[in-house]
Amino acid sequence: MNKNDFLIEDPDNHKEYYGGNQAWFARNTQAHSGCGHVAALNSFLMLTHRFPIDKATYMKYMNEMYHSMKALETPILRRIYDMNKDFPLCKLIPPSFGQSSIGFILGMLRFAKKRGLSLKSRFRLTFLCSYKSGLRFIKRGLKENGAVTLLTARNHHPLTLYSDFTSVSSTPQPAGKEMKNHFVTITGIDERDGKVRLLISTWGRIATIDYDDLVKSWHTLGALQSAMYFFSPKSVILRP
Repeated sequence: MNKNDFLIEDPDNHKEYYGGNQAWFARNTQAHSGCGHVAALNSFLMLTHRFPIDKATYMKYMNEMYHSMKALETPILRRIYDMNKDFPLCKLIPPSFGQSSIGFILGMLRFAKKRGLSLKSRFRLTFLCSYKSGLRFIKRGLKENGAVTLLTARNHHPLTLYSDFTSVSSTPQPAGKEMKNHFVTITGIDERDGKVRLLISTWGRIATIDYDDLVKSWHTLGALQSAMYFFSPKSVILRP
């Protein structure tokens, strides 16, 4: 993996990020459920060799991805949540239910087509997925797309963040809670010491998932809607 892969630069505050962050959306409802849009954009930019990229350009694409992919926003509540994300009812009923797998795939295909790129999608439900089959899918996606999107649904598993947003060589930081109901971008595989860790992009920073923990979570009922995705080109006439 190239050191510039997934790198986003912010010249205004001289910060660097590893992939996008859903918190950059302007509306609270978008930020609440925008992880799928960010994961899709990370994959698109990797596939089209557009990293490194400046934050302003990334955010422009991010908003266009949200428009192409949309989200299952809750009428009325989304407006309330946009004004006040601490509104009590929104803790019981979410302002948005995010993305279905179909919505994610079709949104990505629409976004790419507008830019002259015809894609074919690869999709793998991970409920009861075996260790070898899942790893084979990830390796193929990294080879063909440069990234794989992982959806963890109602299953859950640990992940580790790092003090430096762009380097796993920095100090590990526990995430505080296990990952659940979240899209992330798998960016690489670390197979040193006989143990498999997935490198991922989430919340604008690098993180790792122990692959053993992930596979165990796939063998629970919460993983019924969990999945992985990657894309590869059918034909290319790239536009800005």
